[in-house]
Amino acid sequence: MTFRPYLLTAMFAPLLALLPLHAHAAAQVSPSHATRGPGEEAPKTTLKEKEEYAHHFAQMVLSIIQDPKKSMGDRKGVLRDAFSKSVDIDWIARFVLGAGWSKATEEQRERYMRAYRKYLTETYVANFAENPEKRIADIKVQNVHDASDEDFTVRTEMMLANQDNLEVQYLVNESDGHYRVRDIAIENVSLITTHRAELSQLAAAKGVEHVIDELQTRLERMQNQQASF
Repeated sequence: MTFRPYLLTAMFAPLLALLPLHAHAAAQVSPSHATRGPGEEAPKTTLKEKEEYAHHFAQMVLSIIQDPKKSMGDRKGVLRDAFSKSVDIDWIARFVLGAGWSKATEEQRERYMRAYRKYLTETYVANFAENPEKRIADIKVQNVHDASDEDFTVRTEMMLANQDNLEVQYLVNESDGHYRVRDIAIENVSLITTHRAELSQLAAAKGVEHVIDELQTRLERMQNQQASF
């Protein structure tokens, strides 16, 4: 199975469920973070707290993404904002480039980062906004497990409007009370593994400049497709 771009629709819609400090969740800060004093390092969230966040906000996110009052432009703006706050795009961008990152100049790194951020974000936003059959009908949080001291996994089942059921698993990094997603696996196919295999090989074979050009080409193709709607 290859990593299908439209599945970004299913992957990222529930990510607000993992953001206790997001604007929609600001009032729901965990007791362990709410009681720390000035200058104190935030204690790690307990597994029970992570489970509560995932279940509670998954339902709240459903109400947000299914809001019929939002226009297309408003919906895209909300999705871009949620995406940037939910996903550790810069970490993912460096990881998927592999050894190409260390070989790139500072100027190339900056341009690559901008291109990858926009590519990943716009792929998600466009697929959600333009494909009503791929929109989320329901989200079920199956379980939450600690993967390490800093990371934990969330396994969910996504039900789409076209009746597809997808098993989606997130790898989430916690730092100072903030959660940022660093990988998503759909039906055991990992986003970062797939992108790394593609982009790092392209960088090794043709250089980072070619990777940047390829991302720009994909963005232009995406924009042309959206303009045709």
